[in-house]
Amino acid sequence: MRLLRSDATKLILYLVCCFLLAALTTPWLYNAGMRLGELTEEQSINPVVDYVGEHARRAELPKYFKRCLLAAALLLLLPLIFALKLRKKPPPLQDSPWSAYLPSHVVAPSGGQPLRNSRWGPLQLLMGFLLAAGLLCGMGWLLVSKGWFSLKDPIPWDLAWKKSIGPAISASVLEEIIFRGVFLGICLRTFRPATAIIVVSLLFSALHFLQPPSDVAIFDQGTPVPAGVMYIDPQNHLSGFQLLQAILMRFQNFELVLFEFISLAAIGLILAYSRYATASLWLPIGLHSGWIFAYIFFKRITLRTPELDENLHYLIGANIKEGLIPLDTLALTAFLVVLFVRIFPSRTAPSINGADVPGS
Repeated sequence: MRLLRSDATKLILYLVCCFLLAALTTPWLYNAGMRLGELTEEQSINPVVDYVGEHARRAELPKYFKRCLLAAALLLLLPLIFALKLRKKPPPLQDSPWSAYLPSHVVAPSGGQPLRNSRWGPLQLLMGFLLAAGLLCGMGWLLVSKGWFSLKDPIPWDLAWKKSIGPAISASVLEEIIFRGVFLGICLRTFRPATAIIVVSLLFSALHFLQPPSDVAIFDQGTPVPAGVMYIDPQNHLSGFQLLQAILMRFQNFELVLFEFISLAAIGLILAYSRYATASLWLPIGLHSGWIFAYIFFKRITLRTPELDENLHYLIGANIKEGLIPLDTLALTAFLVVLFVRIFPSRTAPSINGADVPGS
């Protein structure tokens, strides 16, 4: 019973409940989105509803799952905080199964770090975007020059721009508000900065890695099922759990787990550090949007070379998120981010390990 009531079990239960709630709500939200999309296609309601309906109509089932997962993580965060009952001193014996005792070396000495509206914010946003997108595009150009990727013929420049800008803006703003704005803000009230940054980064990487794979398609009556594709009927209330099954099957690929999860963790660390060092969301939003834009844009205009030597798959995987080369690019990005934040000294940013961390 003590194991079932432990703090680690509560954290694991939080993640499990997030995925179960997302699985339950995904088919309902998907069908509601499709109905809204059909309604706005037949008649115009207002610009905002028409815009939402258009995107809801075009979105695929895995995308609905991702949004439901983010909403579930935010919704269940408050019950998690109450369940942990975090405190600095050892709890009374009768409360110990339901309370978390934090060692003194990880307890935050102050009330956290509130976000500030910096006058350098727009510049940080722009520089973050250029830094992340520039390095990732530079790595992509290197891969194309090596023959590991090839440009499509003809190159769909217009489609690549249109498909990249929207997700780069919406996903980066939404996720930075949730992960670095809310989650990291709460953790900084409890943990020391280094611990808070690591905890939120691991949560960020876990929730992003546990996503539906690309070989998932919506069930269409009478359509032949291609080999290797998992078809799901969104009218089935259990379709969300079928997506969970597809997610768990990703763990069969050890190299995917190794490289993609490490890359996501590195991205989470960079974003969390940039938020803490600048005490704002401008820089992490810029970095996040730059990575999303460059990744989608490169994916739209290039094709993976199928004849690539198998001995090179550790250097670059199926896309520019996997392999040692993307990890090296992230390491260079992290180094430049550390140098960049030193341009904007901050008097309000506390220290990570006893030394002041400059910010804006």
